Amino acid sequence: MIMADTLAIFLSVLGFLLALPGLWLLCRGLWPQVVQNATEDCQRGLLFPFLVGIPLAVTAFIATVAASKGLGGASGFVSLAIVCLFVLFASTGIAGLTTSIGMKLPSPADADRPWQATIRGSIVLELAFLLPILGWFLILPSAIIIGSGCALRSIITNFKNSQRKAKAPELGLGGTLGAA
Repeated sequence: MIMADTLAIFLSVLGFLLALPGLWLLCRGLWPQVVQNATEDCQRGLLFPFLVGIPLAVTAFIATVAASKGLGGASGFVSLAIVCLFVLFASTGIAGLTTSIGMKLPSPADADRPWQATIRGSIVLELAFLLPILGWFLILPSAIIIGSGCALRSIITNFKNSQRKAKAPELGLGGTLGAA
């Protein structure tokens, strides 16, 4: 392997690691309630989100493999789209995971900049990803699975909360039932 190949691999990994905290901050900015629910879910424990995320990850994997084998010329594009959408979906939950990690490493600056907990947690999680074998094959896949489980649970929680808010006026809490 020549120096150019080594440098290309190193810079690709470095670029990937620099982009992840940006993606997680983007998710926190675009979907703050989903990330907040995922953070609360991660603070309660990681086992249940992991168990919820396993079927999602398996489904995404099977869909990617099926698309890569059965769609002819568009198979590469469709497979890449499935992977990208799954990673984006899981990243909303991983943003909650990193925020949870960062909140457990408090700083006085958090009062002025609450997003710094996400940055701190992102750095810690990414440094754990760099561990040979353990980080590559256990921590990284587990984080993706936990993230997808947290994101799904958070979306379901948001849906249930919106249903409760929609039903509240029907119950006559606004005083409109007795007006007729």
